[in-house]
Amino acid sequence: MEVLTKKTVSIEFDGKKYALSDDTTVEEFLMDLGLPKDKTITLKITKDGFVLV
Repeated sequence: MEVLTKKTVSIEFDGKKYALSDDTTVEEFLMDLGLPKDKTITLKITKDGFVLV
């Protein structure tokens, strides 16, 4: 028997942490924040997930 678990990724933006489920893309997250598609974003890897710069 296998156990299925959902994974989440933590992203920090503007000092706030957000948890993304495994079926959410970073593009969808950025659009939810209201950022334009052509804005350049840098993802820095942290121990807990990513920081958007």
